[in-house]
Amino acid sequence: MVKLKFMGGTRQVGGNAVIVNSDQGNLLLEYGVKPGTPPEFPAHIRANDIDGIVIGHAHLDHSGGVPLFYLSGKMPYFATRGTSELIKILIKDMIKLNSYYLPFEYLELEKMQNFRNDLDYNKEVKIKDINFRLLDAGHIPGSAMVDVVVNGKKILYTSDFNTIPTRICHAAKIPRKKYDAVVIESTYAMHEHPDRKELEEEFVRKIKQKVNDGGKVLIPAFAVGRSQEMINILKAHKFDGYILLDGMARAVNQAMLDNPSSIKTPKKYQSAMKDVHEIRGWRDRRQAIKKADVIVAPSGMLQGGTVMFYMEKLALNPQNAVYIVSFQVPGTGGAKLLETGRFPIKDRDEKVIAEVKHFDFSSHSGRTPLQEFVQKLRGKPDLYVVHGEEESCEYLAQVARDEMDYNAVAPEREEEFTI
Repeated sequence: MVKLKFMGGTRQVGGNAVIVNSDQGNLLLEYGVKPGTPPEFPAHIRANDIDGIVIGHAHLDHSGGVPLFYLSGKMPYFATRGTSELIKILIKDMIKLNSYYLPFEYLELEKMQNFRNDLDYNKEVKIKDINFRLLDAGHIPGSAMVDVVVNGKKILYTSDFNTIPTRICHAAKIPRKKYDAVVIESTYAMHEHPDRKELEEEFVRKIKQKVNDGGKVLIPAFAVGRSQEMINILKAHKFDGYILLDGMARAVNQAMLDNPSSIKTPKKYQSAMKDVHEIRGWRDRRQAIKKADVIVAPSGMLQGGTVMFYMEKLALNPQNAVYIVSFQVPGTGGAKLLETGRFPIKDRDEKVIAEVKHFDFSSHSGRTPLQEFVQKLRGKPDLYVVHGEEESCEYLAQVARDEMDYNAVAPEREEEFTI
């Protein structure tokens, strides 16, 4: 008998955790956190009950809770090499910012590395009676879907995925295998993304125009994936201005350069990044901003990070621009800026005079690609919709039921299903 138990990531974005239970063991597919103060964890799982952990990609909503298992556990964890390197950077930063609220410390993160297993895509692994392999998810460099075979049952866990190619990632491919069950994300199940080519062209055109008029452009961006993607877009469109890269995006960039197999076109990536100026300290930061045309800096939601320094310096000048390229969770600094045009600068709520514009770049599949993915699955597997706000999970499940004749549900937390 094979069961799926949904411990987190149900009817919300964040905290993904699913247990594959077989006759002989338990495989945990991710154990993320829902970022916040304090971070929210999935339902409790005893370390002794888990035989192995698979992590689809490094974002904290998929990986951030994993060190918890190494307080007492010794189970192996599996991911691509690129993902494992990024996990170290992101969780270390999370501990630095939230140590008071976390049930683990740097010691557990270090211990976790002793049980690390780096996998190439399509490499078969067996834990007890559970076989699995990783498939390219196209979300961020190194990201993976998980293909599981156990007791004759075939399961696909998509994690986060994108079927539209980007500058640094291949598109995820729809597997040809007939699955019995598919666990699918639904982040943008109700939202269509704009045409990627047209979006890139508008983005670069606006930046060139602003720089030619004597202004500077600040791009708040996620440290992992989005920062590097924006620079590669600029370089692909022949932007030759002075680009600054700051914050944690620097360490992430180095991890990607050290793991070129996780990048779509390593030579183009290396070429794009070689002329980018990386900030090394506060003195460097104050000098470099005078020369900069474009500054790419985390955090993407304007919730701390080096971007706050640049907002202070640039936001009150009408020649400049702040171009938002990352998803904005309601209530964050970036969301408030887009809604009200205001931002806290030097402890005062200021009207931002610089141009503010949102560009809908995404590393997730939007509504139509998600539905096409489901439509093209072979064999009408049972569908479990997770990793979306409640209405998004329900919407994709309903579309799959009503329009495609699937057995589809949006699971509740700790709900269990027999495959």
